Amino acid sequence: MPVNSVTVTTSPLVLLGSANLRLIEYLGATLESWHYQVEPAQSGVEALARLEGANAPSIAFLDMNLPTPSAVEIVWEIRRRQEQRRTWNILVSDRQDKDRIRAALQCGCDDYMVLAPGNAVDATDLKVRVRVAERVIAMSTRLEKQSSELRYHLTHDGLTGLWNREALMSLIFQETDRVQRMRTSLSLMLLDLDDFTRINQEWGYESGDRILIELANRLRRQLRTYDLIGRCGEDEFLLALPGCTLENAVSLAGRVRESILGRPFPVDQSATTLTASIGVAVSRGRSPLVVLREAERALAEAKMSGKDCVRGDLPEALLEEPQLAVGPDPADAQAG
Repeated sequence: MPVNSVTVTTSPLVLLGSANLRLIEYLGATLESWHYQVEPAQSGVEALARLEGANAPSIAFLDMNLPTPSAVEIVWEIRRRQEQRRTWNILVSDRQDKDRIRAALQCGCDDYMVLAPGNAVDATDLKVRVRVAERVIAMSTRLEKQSSELRYHLTHDGLTGLWNREALMSLIFQETDRVQRMRTSLSLMLLDLDDFTRINQEWGYESGDRILIELANRLRRQLRTYDLIGRCGEDEFLLALPGCTLENAVSLAGRVRESILGRPFPVDQSATTLTASIGVAVSRGRSPLVVLREAERALAEAKMSGKDCVRGDLPEALLEEPQLAVGPDPADAQAG
């Protein structure tokens, strides 16, 4: 380890919830001698507020004689409100009582400790309980982290960090439900890089991956926080734009072509520019699968029209936009 490096460790925080000052003093002194941080709470209200607040203690000793709300009520409440474990709760009783034990089991406490006569605490027993709590909390934290990472990898593209196709379509279905309820707009934009195979062939797949990552970052910066974007193929990106009319989507497509694709992408010691074909379709509350097919047809038409252009179901007011190819309205075609 370097001489000037510093390792900082934080001792677990332990809450002592009891109106018995003698018990708090003894438990606190013992735990602090083992390098735990101790925080007292002399009422049920104070203990509950601390357990539900930010940076909740890792371990809590709750006296069964704690004033209202009682220790059992506190555990019931935090179990009801918290989806994930935040604190290991140990109920402490001054007597061996079957009704108390039954109540402790029913409320879902993690451990139950009976004090010796005179409210004495066996130090060895206390250390065992605290160490068990630490090991369980550490294991639970690792499992939650692994579960979170797994959920992320199941829903995100491994290269760009964008939504993958399956997760994005699920979000689009949810957004379509909102569109139907609120009678708002939703547009889909399908972007496909032109001749991206050439990039991989000339510069290598690693350079191609770096370009895709940079493109994803540029798109994120261009979009609003509530817009949805995912990678649906090697060089194909799907954007869902809530509250965005077709006119707005076409305007955004123009900005994408100018401000995102118009800037060179660094490749090794050089740089290259990219173009893209873009298909746009508007939801109008219809099935996302139908709208996506329309965007795919518009994209295919853009490719056949010479690439580097936008195709979609556009109103007459936008027909004169420069560098904009316009396809027929699929609904009109079906009606005809």
